[in-house]
Amino acid sequence: MRMIRALKKYFKLPFRDKLLLGEAITFLFLAKLLILVLPFKHCIKTFNNEKCVKQDIDIDLLRRIRNAISRANKLAFWKNICLVKSFAGKWMLQRRKIPSKLFLGVNIDDKKELVAHAWLKVDEFEVTHDGGKHQKLHVL
Repeated sequence: MRMIRALKKYFKLPFRDKLLLGEAITFLFLAKLLILVLPFKHCIKTFNNEKCVKQDIDIDLLRRIRNAISRANKLAFWKNICLVKSFAGKWMLQRRKIPSKLFLGVNIDDKKELVAHAWLKVDEFEVTHDGGKHQKLHVL
């Protein structure tokens, strides 16, 4: 029943959103694979903001990319952490030459444990959510 509802939603999507969904699924899978196989310092070398030019940012496109990542994450049979979603979003934005910043941060939860988190922003727009008040450690 769940699969039928998902298919109905998929067929109702505009064609451009179907393409974004396919791209998001592909990049989520590649990001997961890359993070599992390579050390982190090699993973971040795939980011290249030098070719990204500051332009008038299309907020509608950013929303569609955020929604595509969210939808793809629900469809993925593997577990995607915030870092995987942020990598996928970063690559999707790079393809469109949109500059973005990937933030790496930490917070202490209610159990007094350190919790790491990654999120992605274009200016002040959150492509992947920051998930709370995390202390920024590094920006890529």
